[in-house]
Amino acid sequence: MPHQFDRKVPNWQSQDNQGAGLEIVDLTGTGKKDLIVFQIDNPGQLNRGLYKIGRTIDVNGVVSGGWTGWLEVPDWQSWENQGGDVAVTDLTGTGKKDLIVFQIDNAPQLNRGLYKIGRTIDVNGVVSNGWTGWLEVPDWQSWENQGGAIAVADLTGTGKKDLIVFQIDNPVGLNRGRYKIARNIDANGVVAGGWTGWFEVPNWFSFDNVGAGVAITDLDNNGKNNIIVFNVDNATTQNQGFFKIGKQIDANGNVQEWLPWYGVPSWVYWENQGAGIAVTDLTGASSHEMVVLAIDNPPNQAENQGFYQVLPLDSDPKTRGSWELLPYKSEVLPVHAALLPKGKVLFAAGSGNSGFRFNNPDLGDIAKKIYCSVVWDYAGSTSTAPKFSHPNTLRDGNGKVLDLFCGGETLLTDGRLLAAGGTLTYDVDATNRPIGKPFTGRSETMIFDSTTERWTPQVSMANGRWYPTLLTLGNGNVLIAAGLDQNGNSNRSIEIYTPDSSVGQIRTLNLPLAGFETLPAYPHLLLLQDGSVFFTGGKMDDQESNAPPYLLNITSNPIAVKTVTGLEVAKSRNQSTSVLLPPTQEQRVMIIGGAPPEGEENATDNVNIIDLSNPATAKYTPARSLLLPRVHLNVVILPDRTMFVCGGALQREGGAEGNRKITARFQSEIYDPQTDTWHLGAIAKVERMYHSVALLLPDGKVVSASGNPDKGEVDDWSPDKNEELRLEIYSPPYIFQGIRPAIGTVTEEWKYGETVDIPFTASNSIQWASLIRNGVVTHSFNTDQRLVDLTIVSQSPTSLKVTVTSNSNLAPPGWYMLFLTDINRIPSEAKWIHLD
Repeated sequence: MPHQFDRKVPNWQSQDNQGAGLEIVDLTGTGKKDLIVFQIDNPGQLNRGLYKIGRTIDVNGVVSGGWTGWLEVPDWQSWENQGGDVAVTDLTGTGKKDLIVFQIDNAPQLNRGLYKIGRTIDVNGVVSNGWTGWLEVPDWQSWENQGGAIAVADLTGTGKKDLIVFQIDNPVGLNRGRYKIARNIDANGVVAGGWTGWFEVPNWFSFDNVGAGVAITDLDNNGKNNIIVFNVDNATTQNQGFFKIGKQIDANGNVQEWLPWYGVPSWVYWENQGAGIAVTDLTGASSHEMVVLAIDNPPNQAENQGFYQVLPLDSDPKTRGSWELLPYKSEVLPVHAALLPKGKVLFAAGSGNSGFRFNNPDLGDIAKKIYCSVVWDYAGSTSTAPKFSHPNTLRDGNGKVLDLFCGGETLLTDGRLLAAGGTLTYDVDATNRPIGKPFTGRSETMIFDSTTERWTPQVSMANGRWYPTLLTLGNGNVLIAAGLDQNGNSNRSIEIYTPDSSVGQIRTLNLPLAGFETLPAYPHLLLLQDGSVFFTGGKMDDQESNAPPYLLNITSNPIAVKTVTGLEVAKSRNQSTSVLLPPTQEQRVMIIGGAPPEGEENATDNVNIIDLSNPATAKYTPARSLLLPRVHLNVVILPDRTMFVCGGALQREGGAEGNRKITARFQSEIYDPQTDTWHLGAIAKVERMYHSVALLLPDGKVVSASGNPDKGEVDDWSPDKNEELRLEIYSPPYIFQGIRPAIGTVTEEWKYGETVDIPFTASNSIQWASLIRNGVVTHSFNTDQRLVDLTIVSQSPTSLKVTVTSNSNLAPPGWYMLFLTDINRIPSEAKWIHLD
């Protein structure tokens, strides 16, 4: 099901609106649901409340029974409104439906919440038993509102109906979402059980709203009610819709637990004049679909337009996957993470963004458990017995830790990990107070050997690098670029590390005299099939470098540079993510999301793709946008050749705290390059924003880790509100879709261009054989991940013959995970192979 506002309410007619709402109910008694859309028309004189009915709506939002015309709510007395809604229920106990209309009157003095009841409404919208007068919601305290809504439910379990009134108060400063409950309302609007006071919705983040909604539903099908509140945040750029679930609301308005804010996907509007929600079962299988209405107020157009979409609230693992929160923690803040050959995971923190820890002489002391890095044995861990090991700590001649924090890493041909640069000095002192100087970078490099699980020093670079990018090349050498040097200045040089049996060698490449702008911090660099290197335009926050995307020919002397055009919203590509779309042979690169380097402007949902199979004519073109704009995101290539995006936030962390919305993105997304479509994945339990990481594991699952909203405030690894050590595992939809292929015994050493036999067992024939390179990730970019297609030469029911690419630029030498994927796009677990 597409997540987009792809349904239009016909014959809208209004040029200006001051509120909207909707309801879904069976008006015929046949079990089929009907959609009631409500709007407040602001025609320049007395306002009008209007509603119309779309008869028989299905799970895709299609109205098959036709629409009524607009019907007018009688005796509308307001000249100015600031919200409204409708609800339908049986208030008499006769089986007949009654229509409740709600409005917020924006009077010259204190606002008023008003409602009236149309008794016995039919499928044509006709109210046959008359209307009550307007009744006032007591104790209305707002002078200005920016939305309001109602819902009706039996919160007592007695069969009597309760009215829930929701409003967005617009005081000076941050807005407030508030609700109250009228217990036991009858067909005359009389509230027999009294009104509660106002309850505040926690963690409201908007200063300006342009729509509101509320619904009551039993999401868990356990007989307990949940409240869902909805708002449209009116940002300075593109608006965004959000909803929040309160678990187990009672008749007194008390909520047992509030969940985080979740985003309404594909909110494409810049100006809205009303919105609303309704939740119902559109499948007949006890499901929960939220229908979301939005009034678009487009510029320079004569009329507004109402649109709606159907958003399933139930998370089916077969389509969305599922998350599991592990019962143990990562032991360090995993700012850097790498999948090691054979499946263990290296988490590296160094000082982990803490001035306290950086200045603690016990940093790196294994005995005191102030580790700089840990190795997690994923396959060998159980819920009660996690397996971590603790590598040694390297120090300089003064005994100071060679701090890995904000360095760069990549895997070498033999499976060892090269780390370069890191933190020489902080921008704060030992108590996290700013010192007025920037971070500075180390010049040391080091190797981590996954077989011995030890770090060893290597040759130093010419200058320091803080925020560098490392990239393994087709000949096994490593390109090292960008970062801040030992003086806090941009390191303009590009170096090549050549591994050998001792400490390696480093040489500096000659840069062009003109046409080369300094690479930004943590530039997103990808190796292409011709050996050139592509800078995608993605980067870490860096205001000093405005380098456009370009191709680097590193074999010429000096380096040759070719600028690439077409990248949209280039200034919002800070802490975006970039990836070579699978398979690598197609040479298509995607850049996803991001935000400006500073300030509180929202992240972009923009996605661009470039086809670099012919670099001479290559340019970026638009692709389908993210469902939810985000920055600090991670992308993982899955073996079914989809792209998994998780984590991030609506705004970058690190802005002026008094103005920040942040709003973490708990909902994941899955992109299919074959169809250029996104759909929602499962909802994570832990927010993952700045310094978060995600990696593909050999069983086809994904580990998501870390999160670091601000500098840590402890000097060891004791609990810290700014350091997220919980681990989550994401199981993609294919885990739940059927029996997975299984690879038999395969030779481990592979050569370029050779043909290899792969025995397997499977319920279906194999569609793809793929090599996926181990991921190495930090700061929203995975330098190493790529999926390389293996040509299937022949296939029997139990065996494949595949040919390996002969181009080492497509598949740089090193360790890979071998996956087989069947015709239903269900992949096997991986076998490890070494390509050289």
